[in-house]
Amino acid sequence: MIHTDLLNSSGGGVPPEPPRAPRQGAATRLWGCLGLTVLALLAPASPAQAHELWLDREAGAYVLHRGHRSGAHVGEERVPYGRGFVRTAFCADEQGSQHPLPVVGEYPVRLLGDCAAVLLEVSSGYWTKTAWETRAVPKAGIAGVLRSWRADEVVKRIDRWSAALALTLSAGLELSPLENPLTLKPGDKLKLRVSYQGKPRAQVPVAYDGHTRGASGEDGVVVLSLRRGGLQSLSASIELPLEDGLADTLLLASTLNFVLPAQ
Repeated sequence: MIHTDLLNSSGGGVPPEPPRAPRQGAATRLWGCLGLTVLALLAPASPAQAHELWLDREAGAYVLHRGHRSGAHVGEERVPYGRGFVRTAFCADEQGSQHPLPVVGEYPVRLLGDCAAVLLEVSSGYWTKTAWETRAVPKAGIAGVLRSWRADEVVKRIDRWSAALALTLSAGLELSPLENPLTLKPGDKLKLRVSYQGKPRAQVPVAYDGHTRGASGEDGVVVLSLRRGGLQSLSASIELPLEDGLADTLLLASTLNFVLPAQ
């Protein structure tokens, strides 16, 4: 399950962006100067600004990176995260059975194992934004709060397929292929289900390489085209109200990785 512990401010020093939103149309240009100021303070970050998480395979280990793999900032930045960022790590076999993986080191953490799928639950903890700054703390006791949130994410990588992996492996926001993604090639379509707490989640925008390409239907299903070979990155995010007195909203994100043959 997703954990709720507060990370210390060493969690990377960079506030996690709120869920990626589709680009606004021409109507946003009708805002007056005051409206634009408020929008700049409160609006979610665009996909181009968001930091991505992805799992690579390096020397027999899974390695969790954070930074930019796609978009205008590709290759420009790696964003370290702090101790405790990775809350849990699980290895799933072809039957869907799971066992914990030991987490080695800090940034980038390494996970030793040979898994059909590996799933990490990570958290940047609580964040509070005022007119002056954004800090990695709960909102309690802070004056002039404009927005506060807790950010949790599920990161999953699939290296071997079985039908059991079409089922959810966590209670967090999760992207699950409904067919074997490893047999596909660029130009093929992949059917995914978006779930939260093990149930299909409708109307969730899903991005491919940081760009929104579709949204889940009432059954949680979305179909996306795969555009290139190599490491695939599909992602989704939602925002929910939070009533723990420490933040206003819970920002949930999910990333799915798998590899297609290079073109």
